[in-house]
Amino acid sequence: MARLEGKVAIVTGAGRPDNIGAAVCDAFLREGARAVIATDLRVESTAALTGEMEGKHGAGRFKLVVQDATLEADWAALVETVLAEFGAIDVLVNNAGISIHGGIETTSLEDLRKVMAVNHDSGFLGMKHCAPALSETIKRFPGGGSVINTVSMASYMPNANNLGYHVSKSAQRMLTLCGAIEFGPKRIRVNSVHPGQTTTPLLKEAYEEYARLGLYESGQAGIQNLVDMCPLGIESFPEDTAHAFVYLASDESRFVTGASIYHDGGLGRRY
Repeated sequence: MARLEGKVAIVTGAGRPDNIGAAVCDAFLREGARAVIATDLRVESTAALTGEMEGKHGAGRFKLVVQDATLEADWAALVETVLAEFGAIDVLVNNAGISIHGGIETTSLEDLRKVMAVNHDSGFLGMKHCAPALSETIKRFPGGGSVINTVSMASYMPNANNLGYHVSKSAQRMLTLCGAIEFGPKRIRVNSVHPGQTTTPLLKEAYEEYARLGLYESGQAGIQNLVDMCPLGIESFPEDTAHAFVYLASDESRFVTGASIYHDGGLGRRY
């Protein structure tokens, strides 16, 4: 039996084919999820991503929805749509995220609030609106409902050049811990995955910006520096990270909540 057989999952920030969100959707479907609803504000590759998922896993199990995860009205509408179509929400993956570079003196309050809204507030809203449905999961699956927040090694590593991202990810980590305590009695588990130097569009964009600021010779040189610092000394890809999400979404982790899985090759242990 597949590890997620029959489950219905929402994955935010999953509209780009080569990011962690898309890899999580692919892994969930491969492990037998009944339906995976991917959401994103940017869905420029809708046809390509939908075609890829349906080609691998068949039609009717993958749905890509345009959603601004920072808006409460969009969350209310999404939950209503998913429940009407699939009758359940068993797993919520809060994966939406952005990065706007700058430090305390160079980051505008507007930009800081924007990053906080996407990286932190969206997860708060997702948990708030999905909680009633997630609390019903225990009636069907012994592991109960599962919330998985994509945080980052940024939550425990300071960076003077990317204030908003690191501060927002630290807040998201605390949201996870508070949620684990509040939702435990509802039999909803709340955990976080902290990707490190995972090769995604967001990481590439970040290091291209660092290179523009003169911190590295090139974006790729900056990423290679991370790989060199990593005790395992290898590059990580979205499909590697997706395995951690499968575990936390499955009933195998029925006694795991408030946990942080550091998927960073040991790099964070240097800090």
